[in-house]
Formats: sequence, C-alpha cells, structure tokens
Amino acid sequence: MIEGFVQIAQKVVKAVSEVLPFDISLSDEQGYIIGSSIPERMGTLHEPSKEVIQKNTFLLFDDEKIEDMTNVLPGVAAPLKFDTSTIGVLGIIGPPEEVEPYAQLVVKYVEMMWHEIFDQQIEEMETKTLETFAQYILLNETTNQVRVEQYCKMLEITPHTKRFCIVVDIGDSLLSSIQNKTPVNQLKNRLLACTQKAYESSRDVICTFLNMEKIILLKPVESENHYMTALDQFTNQSHALTEMFETYQITNVSAAAGHLCYSIEDMSESYHEAESLIKFGKQLGISPPIYTFHNWNILKELLPLQVDENFRDKILFRLRSLIEDEDFPELMQNFMVYCKNMMNISQAAKELFIHRNTLIYRLKKIESIILIDTKNFEHCMMLYLVLKRYDNGKSSSLN
Repeated sequence: MIEGFVQIAQKVVKAVSEVLPFDISLSDEQGYIIGSSIPERMGTLHEPSKEVIQKNTFLLFDDEKIEDMTNVLPGVAAPLKFDTSTIGVLGIIGPPEEVEPYAQLVVKYVEMMWHEIFDQQIEEMETKTLETFAQYILLNETTNQVRVEQYCKMLEITPHTKRFCIVVDIGDSLLSSIQNKTPVNQLKNRLLACTQKAYESSRDVICTFLNMEKIILLKPVESENHYMTALDQFTNQSHALTEMFETYQITNVSAAAGHLCYSIEDMSESYHEAESLIKFGKQLGISPPIYTFHNWNILKELLPLQVDENFRDKILFRLRSLIEDEDFPELMQNFMVYCKNMMNISQAAKELFIHRNTLIYRLKKIESIILIDTKNFEHCMMLYLVLKRYDNGKSSSLN
C-alpha cells in the first residue's frame, strides 16, 4: 500500500461524505477499514475487500449475498488505484441498485483526491527539504562537501554557479496570519512566488523561507557584470515586491542583497552580509528599508561604522577636550549639518535657523579647541566620520 494512505483515509471519507448521500468506507490491502463515515467500523476487518483486490473489479453485495457474512453491509465495493497499483477498496453502503450508478464517479473522485493530497505531501516534503538545505548552508560556519553535493543532487541544484543572497525580512507577519487562521502554507507559497517574480528568477534559483520571519533567495547570475546589473535593478524590484506583499497584508518589509559568491558552499558569507545590512539599516533608521552596498546612500551611512575601533579611540582621545566642552552637543550638531551641506556656511546656517556669523563663530570654537581646520575637506571628513559613529551609537551595539 502507498505510504500515507492510512493517514489520509479518514480525511478523504469526510470530504466525500459531505457531497454523497450514502455512507462510505475505505479498506486497506489486508481488508481492514481505515476510514469510515460509520465510526464504529473503524479498524474492523472487511473480508470481501480482499476479493475485490484479487479480482480487481467492482463487486455488488445485496441482502441475500451478505446474509452469512460478518461485518458486511449491502452496497458496492470497488478497487482504488494509484497510478497502476491497487491501494485499497472503496465501499459505498446502500441498496446496490441505488448506489451502483454512483460507484464509478465516486471512485474517480476519491482517486483524484488521493492524488492531490499525495502531490501536496510531496510538495511539502520538497519545501521542507529545501528549507533544511538553506539553513544548513547559510547558518553553519562549516559544511560537509559530500552532504552539500547530496542535497544539490536531490534538489536538482547546480552547486558551482555564481549566486548572491537576497534576504527579505517580513517580521512577525506570518505569526499574525496564524492568529487570524489564514492557511500559512498557502500564504508562504504565494509569498515565495511573489519573491521569484519580483526578482525575475526562475532557472536554478533557490527561494525558500529560512524561518517564519525571513525569505531567502539565492539568485544565480552568469557573470560579475550580470551581478552589477542585478544590483542596479534591486531597489526597484524590492519596491515592487513590497507592493505585492501588501496584497496579503504583509507590511514592514525589509530587503537586502549580499555580495557575489562562486559556489553554493560560500553562500553563508553573502547571507550574513545581507543580514548585517538589514540589522544596521533598522538601527540607523535608513529609509526605504532596501539595502545593498551598491547604494551610495547606504555606504554613506555605514562607512562611519567601519572606522577601526583602535583608530577611532585614538581620535576620540584627541577630541576629549571638545567632547567635554559644555557646548559639545550644539557644536557637534552644527558641524555635522555644515558637512552635510558640502561645507557651505550659508546653506548650513539656513538649515540650522541661525545667522551665518553664529555658525562661523561655532566652527571657529571647534578649531580653537582641537586645532582642526574646518575649511579643510580632509580634516572635516575625518572628524565627520568619527562624530557620526559617536552620534549613532556612542560606542554601543554597532561596533
């Protein structure tokens, strides 16, 4: 008997009973009833089922024929097939002349339902296998090459293809859908389909949920030039994905793309880079929440965080007299605005709602305290990077 037949028998019986005016039962190859609209018959032996399977044909049972039989009710019994194999017997209970016209139709309906459930189980198993594979290659620092090759062969994935990782963070949206009794697997499949469509991925793509909060897409590219093209398109594609997700009440979506890798075994690096981009992007409040090192605005925000810690500490020591000054918060804010306005005093003063002479005075004060030239681009750039990191984290979690 096909594995899983027992598990779905009662589910099939329940569905069929809702549209059929007769009681029905399903028996396995040994004749035991494994599904029945009459609960007390469950698990009992139905001897005629063996004969149905042996003869591989419909058999009718009227009152006269079942007179000396045990646990047999009037009706019709028919073999159930899966592909070319007989996997059990369907019994339709009632006067044979009344139930026989339904027999062929009901058999086909049950067989079709069985195929659908079996295909669904296969799909769920493949989905779970893909999720497990993604977790294995992305969340482990080291992987076993033989195991990776086995997974790739099973899932028909080309292991030595250039790919980069896209991470789509949907927060607790799926948990919310569970509370609202939305079919989670159905929703997950739709979100995965949207993700592949948005990022124009089909052949040899790996797209799956990594957990309840994250979708990962390992997108294959033919060359480094194709990778650069993909990054050029990433922001617009992510906006399109966000709009698609809104249809399913999935909001607060973040997306990030990691760097290019040349083997499936190296994808963990691309994944962790994308994860870090999302983490930093959220902490810094970068909007829109679409992150890639290909974006100059992202680089501008993240660059201060890349200043070497020892080097930063040396500069902060050098700036101690400025930091300890009672006007430091105001001086720092004015200086940062001055830099953001390309060292244009008039524009910066206008944004700060102060007279340009007031800004000049405060910049001069900075110069007198730490002996820096605020008209020198390189001096300003160095101070800006250090103060930017100081302002973002005060040497906190972004180290």
